[in-house]
Amino acid sequence: MGRFLRLGTAEPYSALEDYRWRKRQQHKDDVPAFLPLLACSVMAASRMVNDRNHRATAYHARFSELLTGDEKRLGSHHYEPVSRMWQVLASWQHSQKGARGLCTIPAPADLPANRSMIGFAQSQALLSGADRSFMPKFFRSLREHGATWPLPGKTLLAQIEIRGMEQHFSRGFRNALQEEELRLFLANLIGNYAASWDGSDELVPTGVTRAELLVRLDAGRLSWVARLRSAEQKERIELNDGVVLEQLGDTAYYEVTGLPAPSADTLTRGIRRDGDNLVLSRPSSSVLVLARDDVLGVWAGTDGFHPGEAHVVLAAPTAQRDVQRLLDKAATTGRSADTSKLAWVPQGWSMHKPVTFDDAVTLRRALQEVQGTVGLLQPPAQFKLRLEGGLKLAPSLDSHLYLRGGEPQVVLPDTTEGTGTLLVDGKERPELRKALAAGRPASLAVLRLEPGRHTVSYAGVEIDFATADQAVIEPKMTKVCGFTVADGKASESPSLLVEQTLPTGITGADCTGAKAQDAAASMEVCRRDADEVLFAAADGRLWTLEAPEQPDWWTERLPDTPAPLRFEADFHGIGGWLLERRSGRWKGRPVNPGTPKPNSAGNPRAWARAVLNAQQASVESSWAAYVQAAKELDR
Repeated sequence: MGRFLRLGTAEPYSALEDYRWRKRQQHKDDVPAFLPLLACSVMAASRMVNDRNHRATAYHARFSELLTGDEKRLGSHHYEPVSRMWQVLASWQHSQKGARGLCTIPAPADLPANRSMIGFAQSQALLSGADRSFMPKFFRSLREHGATWPLPGKTLLAQIEIRGMEQHFSRGFRNALQEEELRLFLANLIGNYAASWDGSDELVPTGVTRAELLVRLDAGRLSWVARLRSAEQKERIELNDGVVLEQLGDTAYYEVTGLPAPSADTLTRGIRRDGDNLVLSRPSSSVLVLARDDVLGVWAGTDGFHPGEAHVVLAAPTAQRDVQRLLDKAATTGRSADTSKLAWVPQGWSMHKPVTFDDAVTLRRALQEVQGTVGLLQPPAQFKLRLEGGLKLAPSLDSHLYLRGGEPQVVLPDTTEGTGTLLVDGKERPELRKALAAGRPASLAVLRLEPGRHTVSYAGVEIDFATADQAVIEPKMTKVCGFTVADGKASESPSLLVEQTLPTGITGADCTGAKAQDAAASMEVCRRDADEVLFAAADGRLWTLEAPEQPDWWTERLPDTPAPLRFEADFHGIGGWLLERRSGRWKGRPVNPGTPKPNSAGNPRAWARAVLNAQQASVESSWAAYVQAAKELDR
């Protein structure tokens, strides 16, 4: 860490902070780059013992010796940025929902003055490596007993306690279960693992994206296709062992090359390939269920049965008896196996098509009775009232606007137990009873609703939507002409406004972006003997105020130069905080501070660093707002 230090300067850690800021701009979810420095801080705390030269609390001497080899190069006044790094680490760990441990440090106000800048963090992961290894076994035990999957995190924690499975987890996990705040983190963490679990014996590591490997049936041939649910959709992804993913158009699906074709062997063995921050996987399975995919336009693998839809069911010899039992109990069509000899059917496997289940209640009951792999093909879990499908009109204007006659389907949550009544526009509709009683999505198109606003409500939950015969879509503006504004003054001639200047530019008759040029000036008196004088403006700009040279008449008219002398600083049409540092302490005064909006101008990184370095400059609520805005930028 020593090579990152700028010894002999007022900010010895600025190079590390600059590096961390650049890394954060590229990868916001990555581990903060100053973590090794905090590790040195912990090591220094562990070496606090009495000797001939230091007391047990002589922390900073140990820290300086560890980083520089000299116990006097870094003192307590250099520790403010390190203290802030602990705060950033705690904020980052909370943003990871406990997946990367938790950092708990006391507020400076809760500590004695001589310890207010020392981290003394207690950090540990909520789930150990052994806990993560046990998770797939725990998830499988729940699914094999007919549980609808995935279950929410709170339910999973309750199942651990009901089944007495705490002894299989680490002591840290058991302790966290007893604390209400940490229990919420555990619920989110385990719920995320359950939602991303693909049925294999290994969990996908935290922070790594999982791509689902699916089977596609197209033109009488089985092939692989991957589905990647990620905000960043790359056109080409290369994995280990020569596996390549090529994006299919502008979709979440990828063509897969480099894998053996789907066969009786590859379907039952399971597949997993790792790449750069991505895992492509498919668990071993003796039953393959295909359904029509709206995006691909062909048959593709699905995790479970969808009531009311057609399926193709392929079963290995070990699962054929269970599949037949399930179809005999619950299927509306497709009970008999298709005996035609099709080349794409895996050798030795049976095929049923088209398989439909019109009654979801009967299907769920049959899945609970049939054990084995078939019992895991539960319909997708529904935890809340929702609308699906339908023909949307102009989603860019209103995501809940549908074409009249193309209204969506309404889906009830699985936990309703028939206790509530579905109301459309405040009335019960008999046309929907049959579908709802069978546990299927109910189409609102059969109600022939008039154009306008409508509501669907159930058990205290209400969803609004609208129908119309047509929608007028206004063309998007590709170019905007106006006047740019710099330092409160509008440009003399118009120009095309780009993305950076559009928010503050003047367009049409809108003059709110400019300030009057004769705005009243504020004058402040600054100390000449200050080590540093800064002005942090509310809009994110930062100035260093240099003291002017002493005029000649001072020596002529002043027999003894008083100390400290001061100089004037004028502020025209701008507000913020004036900051002065003397003897390692910051003092601040407001200058028409206003509400801080550091993203609007200037250099937000430099602004945030200056404000956080001087966060103890004042106790006023206005300054606290500036510090909070800087912390938001520095996360």
